[in-house]
Amino acid sequence: MSTSSLAAGGPGAPPPAKDRTADVVITIIELLLLLAGGLLLSFAGLFLVFASDSCGSGTTECSTDLIALGVAVAAGGPWVPILGMGGWAVVRMVRGRSAWWVPLATVPVACLVFALGAALAFNGAS
Repeated sequence: MSTSSLAAGGPGAPPPAKDRTADVVITIIELLLLLAGGLLLSFAGLFLVFASDSCGSGTTECSTDLIALGVAVAAGGPWVPILGMGGWAVVRMVRGRSAWWVPLATVPVACLVFALGAALAFNGAS
């Protein structure tokens, strides 16, 4: 078998590589948007400390520990799925597998973690 038959796609040639440029570009853009969303969720989570504004007014008993836990979960918790699944997306890209869907699947998980922290903070203020 000659080298020219391998180069021309002959019987012993490896299968042609799929063009994965679009998948890589889309995944990187989604990962950058995911990081921006994580910053936004963290910033919003810090504002949950205002749930304690009515505390000490005589009509509201508050659990400041529960409010602090809720703020910590809402501000820092979304980074757990963002960094974990972001790393998994990078590993999938390196291994040549499709990864465009991983950042999209991360968005609802990060939002649920934020909502859990907000619920904790609001329950501490009631």
